[in-house]
Amino acid sequence: MVAPKLSLLEAAGLIGHASAVIGVDTGLTHLANALKVPLVAIYTDTDPHKTGVVETAQATNLGNIGQCPSVDEVLGALQARQGWQ
Repeated sequence: MVAPKLSLLEAAGLIGHASAVIGVDTGLTHLANALKVPLVAIYTDTDPHKTGVVETAQATNLGNIGQCPSVDEVLGALQARQGWQ
């Protein structure tokens, strides 16, 4: 699902109730991680070792500068996240 334009508070509520999040290098992926929502964060223009989310059993980073993960890689990583059904 792609959400419509939301305020930060509305976005936090939506993310907090999500069963999982797949996102790009934005503050909203970090918010999903802080809310302990199963998460795959995708990086293609920045180095996730420098700006990525803190990796946990629920969250992982994929990609790197000039490296776009495949759909299968993203879905596989999401399926491996703790708490995702």
